[in-house]
Amino acid sequence: MGVLLAAGWTPPLEHDQLARVAERLRSLRSLDAILDNAGDVLSGQDPPEEEFAVLGERLREDLTRLVNIAVAATAQDPGVTGLADRARALTSKDLPDSWRPALTHLRRMAVAVQTLLEQLARAGAIREIA
Repeated sequence: MGVLLAAGWTPPLEHDQLARVAERLRSLRSLDAILDNAGDVLSGQDPPEEEFAVLGERLREDLTRLVNIAVAATAQDPGVTGLADRARALTSKDLPDSWRPALTHLRRMAVAVQTLLEQLARAGAIREIA
């Protein structure tokens, strides 16, 4: 059975392109999960060193996603622009090899995630989260 389209309406993308978009959307972490990633680093107990690389990659992906939202939704907000620039600087750096500098870098990324989430919510670019 085929899909009935309104007269004169053409889908914006071909089927395979829509399937790719849908797959990407399914693979995105929720905003709550992004906040949890930051919380994993900023909780009262340091994360185990063997988790640093995974946490660093997740935070890097989270910051990149938030920067993309910031650029798309709040270009006129100087507070968000400054935070996005800071996030870009953090994601451009590799995670240091030694424990203390690596933990410091993870914490900086986690604070940037939290701050950017708060600012994007204030600006109305994303929904409020806990």
